[in-house]
Amino acid sequence: MYLSIADAIEGDIQAGVLKPGQRLPPQRALATALNIDFTTVSRAYAAAGKKGLVEGRVGQGTYVKDLQQERVAQTTAKKDQPVDMSMNMPPRFENEVLFRKMWDGFQDLGADQGENFLMRYQRPGGSAADCDAGQRWLHDSFGLSQAGEVVLCNGVQGAVLSIASLILKPGDTVCCEELTYPGFLAVAKYLDLKVVSIAMDDGGLDPDALAKVCKEHQPVALYTTPTLHNPTATTLSSDRRSNISEIARIYNLTIIEDNAYGALATDAPPPLAHFAPELTWHVASTSKCLAPSLRVCFVLPPEGVGTEGIRRAISANGGIVSPISAGLATTWINSGLAPKITSAIRTETQRRQETFRDVLPSATVQKDAFHIWLPIPKEQSATELLLGLRGIGIGLVPGRAFAVGNPPNAIRVALGSADNLKELRADLRSLADALDNPQESSWMVV
Repeated sequence: MYLSIADAIEGDIQAGVLKPGQRLPPQRALATALNIDFTTVSRAYAAAGKKGLVEGRVGQGTYVKDLQQERVAQTTAKKDQPVDMSMNMPPRFENEVLFRKMWDGFQDLGADQGENFLMRYQRPGGSAADCDAGQRWLHDSFGLSQAGEVVLCNGVQGAVLSIASLILKPGDTVCCEELTYPGFLAVAKYLDLKVVSIAMDDGGLDPDALAKVCKEHQPVALYTTPTLHNPTATTLSSDRRSNISEIARIYNLTIIEDNAYGALATDAPPPLAHFAPELTWHVASTSKCLAPSLRVCFVLPPEGVGTEGIRRAISANGGIVSPISAGLATTWINSGLAPKITSAIRTETQRRQETFRDVLPSATVQKDAFHIWLPIPKEQSATELLLGLRGIGIGLVPGRAFAVGNPPNAIRVALGSADNLKELRADLRSLADALDNPQESSWMVV
């Protein structure tokens, strides 16, 4: 009964019935009203306190905690630290009850798994329960279903390394968009692969350019991010995905599909793994759509390939996911919490995009993306702009970090790095000022 009362308190806080700073009924008064023992109410208030929902004040009673004020205080304590807007992470949303439920997943995990979970090694590629949860996530998020074929890996870069080391050999040619994820370029360099770029336009990867690259260079594999592309945030249309799949069939081109941002997109077409399931390695990370600290990535091999090879590659490359992270992701998915987290990230992303449009109205913003690709005027150098911003404690990423060939004069702005909208607005105003007054940018020379 005391847990039911604690749950009711949590529900009323989430629904707004109980407000921050509001006093709860005295314990004896509530016990009398409910016709229950005083100790039951006392245990209920204590349970709510352990969840961080309420606090007892000596001689005053029990009050609903102002969790937002606590967060502001934490942010203020570190306000003098540099703002690293180069890290593309999901924005922190303002739903403290949801955060508490995310943390509660650890308790649920411990209750379900017991001592053996902590004191035994887990199979590379994930346990059966974790792989089933991954399959559920891919099915619910993207409509993909190959029962028993999903494996887990440690992040997108770990997955790409494991896949590439399995299907490619030194000297092989791979192709990718002319602007691409730097982690892929690092993998290609590490494995001594030749990288050929594919031209892009406003719609993303150009299928005609892909066909030309395949004809001239005979690449073995294509690495691509078709949904909310990093760094441009473009999303390929259904027609382009179909055309790319047909070209891949003609040239027997293996596709490595990085779908790290896919769950955030509300109206994206089906993945390439839907159009070419026999050719596509589908990689779906939880870092961008649930929590960066999980480092859990779901890998779906092409139809008929099986999982033993990729499990060996994951083990050999050190890409094994921490069972605690995997178990927490499984708990969130199976409990139905995962889509609520994604929805909260998406809602906060929309708020941050509105702030960006307000400060930089001329820039192009892609729906559902928490990163912005910002071309810099020709008369201004992106490198010099970033050096000036670094002098006032703001870090951004230049276009050359993503370029396979000639780097564009552009930067990527990550909206999720700031802790809140007020901080984000201040950072964006500094960026806007630097763009409007390049000769006045602050430099720090040591």
